Amino acid sequence: MSAIAPRRLPVPRALPAAILVAVGTIAAWFLYGKLHYLTDVSVESYTPYWWPRRTGLLLHVAGGTVALVAGLVQLWLGLARRTGALHRALGRVYVAAIVVGCAAAFHLVYTMPAGMFAFAAGLFSLAVAWLVTTTMAVVSIRRRDLDQHRDWMIRSYVVTFAFVLFRIGGSWVRPYLTVDLGAGYPDHLDIVLSWVTWSVPLVLAEPLIQLRSMRRGRAR
Repeated sequence: MSAIAPRRLPVPRALPAAILVAVGTIAAWFLYGKLHYLTDVSVESYTPYWWPRRTGLLLHVAGGTVALVAGLVQLWLGLARRTGALHRALGRVYVAAIVVGCAAAFHLVYTMPAGMFAFAAGLFSLAVAWLVTTTMAVVSIRRRDLDQHRDWMIRSYVVTFAFVLFRIGGSWVRPYLTVDLGAGYPDHLDIVLSWVTWSVPLVLAEPLIQLRSMRRGRAR
């Protein structure tokens, strides 16, 4: 009696897989740089600017961190068509993390010092985009529209990844474009980053999402 070879689980295609690996590597670098918020709850770690609102910032960072990790695994499982119990469980974790992160973001915006309207508006808009894209992903899957669910999950994770892009901009661009106003105090570059780190990636991702939709239509 011949042995039956085990069925190989599908994996994402080479290009999407390479992109996810690159995204995961950058995300790991980001998370390493933010560990101090979770391991060192002190004025020195949070800076005098954030310290009075440390609870909101801690919840925001924690929610974003969980969403960043869970969302990356979700995208991998979705591209590999492995949408079983693990995918559904992680989806609930991802959505819950975003709800916490968004609630904390709205609190941080509401308690922001006067005279920082542009920065507050950017963070508020990012939180709204985060909430809307994730809500649409949930609505799509509840209606059993898998294609729309995948598209909205990509948009949602693009907004989630804005946290990483914000740190990249702050770490690599600031020395060449601006002067810090003080320890932890948002400056002009932070204002720009609060807008471009989510809006520009969404605009760039949309043509790719639409091309993918057109390919699905031709295949049918």
